[in-house]
Amino acid sequence: MAEVSLYRKYRPHNFDNLVGQDNIKTTLVNALKLNRVSHAYLFAGPRGTGKTSTARLLAKALNCTNLKDNYEPCNECDFCEDVNNGRLIDLIEIDAASNRGIDEVRDLKEKISFAPSRSKYKIYIIDEVHMMTKEAFNALLKTLEEPPDHAYFILATTEVHKIPETIISRCQRFDFRRITKKALMTRLSFIAQKEEIDADDNALELISRYVDGGLRDAIGLLEQLTVDKKLTMAHVQEILGISSGTLLDSLLECLIAKDTKESLKIVGELHSQGSDLRQFLHEFIDLIREKMLDSVHKEEFDTVALYMNMIEILQEAQVKVDPDIPQLPFEMAVIKITAPLSEFSTEISQTLPVKKSEPAKKPEKDLSEIHNKQENPKKEDIPKTEINDTADFPTHPLTIAYLKEKWPRITERVKTPSLKTSLRFSEPILVEGINVTLQFSSKFHKDKVMEHDSRAEIETIIKELFKSPVKVLTSMKELDIKSVVEDLPSEQENPPSNDMEDQALEIFGGEIVED
Repeated sequence: MAEVSLYRKYRPHNFDNLVGQDNIKTTLVNALKLNRVSHAYLFAGPRGTGKTSTARLLAKALNCTNLKDNYEPCNECDFCEDVNNGRLIDLIEIDAASNRGIDEVRDLKEKISFAPSRSKYKIYIIDEVHMMTKEAFNALLKTLEEPPDHAYFILATTEVHKIPETIISRCQRFDFRRITKKALMTRLSFIAQKEEIDADDNALELISRYVDGGLRDAIGLLEQLTVDKKLTMAHVQEILGISSGTLLDSLLECLIAKDTKESLKIVGELHSQGSDLRQFLHEFIDLIREKMLDSVHKEEFDTVALYMNMIEILQEAQVKVDPDIPQLPFEMAVIKITAPLSEFSTEISQTLPVKKSEPAKKPEKDLSEIHNKQENPKKEDIPKTEINDTADFPTHPLTIAYLKEKWPRITERVKTPSLKTSLRFSEPILVEGINVTLQFSSKFHKDKVMEHDSRAEIETIIKELFKSPVKVLTSMKELDIKSVVEDLPSEQENPPSNDMEDQALEIFGGEIVED
């Protein structure tokens, strides 16, 4: 006889052994006590969280001839044993992925009226029910609403949003949660002891973290990765490409310390070791998320802003991981976090050589003279704002009144021409904690400022001047329709073309090039 897999062997045979779904267990047991079991249930949730196992437990409890005092199935009567061994003829399990059409539903409707063969009730479990066709759902509607007294339906799905509302409204819905890492580790430790597996606790923790709340996957990996009754952390890391918690913590410390070189070194080591960088990014983002939520509880909002910025940049990198150069998006994310692009691009531009083009005709002035003048400007030619331009920004608290007063000086420090142009169409209207809201009269300029690099540049400038981290938000100014209509030109008026050109240049930050 073939050996039974660990997942099937340790599938819960009573409600007490159902892992991680206590609220659902309590509700179903109460329904059995009060004899108020619904004739149609919908079990929705991620894979491996116990939907089908719970459906079988309910089927077993409905047909058990010797229910225990706490309304648990006895697992001793003929009906319980038949359900456990998958041979109860009145428990019909249907895979909707392969039986999804209207013909299968019509066949079900014809047979459902027949009384159960042996047991008290006939139970239909339809797995992956979201795979059924629209016509099949329509054919099932009336049966779900008014099934025979001896019939019960339990629908299971991982994609509840694909099920018509008409079906959902005819069922009692239960949402199965992802199982916590602690509950997963407890269950895996129990199975390892029963199977006499020498399992390293760190190895079990890595598996629990990897499966993202799915018990079936966790038990499957426990069985797959056990070699000669041993499960080691090194073997789990090698097979799954998971990094240790120490490496995750080390990289986070380097990013917080703005240590670009050491951070890039860690990414390089990960790549050379053959680690799955997408999986590492997933784990790393989850670690930062936990730190962020912990900082929220402690009301450390400066730290919260730092973590939010990290998560945003790393999520973008995770999407862009490419099989050809998988480490590149990660490396770029590290540089963005540790060296703000506004400063980074300035340093690069200062090291680039100036390319001189040959003029088509003799210029009025020698180009070398112009270049020397630009390299050695007179002190009076330098804008006032660039000479000790932080002198009038003492460690003043960031308030809306003070921000409005200094806003022209802030925009002058912007180095990107298009961003500087767009900011001229804005005004600060609100400071709330670390959030600074800018109001715009133009959606075009609002969208330009909210681009990642533009927003990072203005946030860096405000942070440097006020010694306070900020997050820039935007809003649109409400238009006064009456004033807009009054300002419109009459039918006889034609605005001068020069004015229109000036307005266009003002909005888009361009210049006219003559042939």
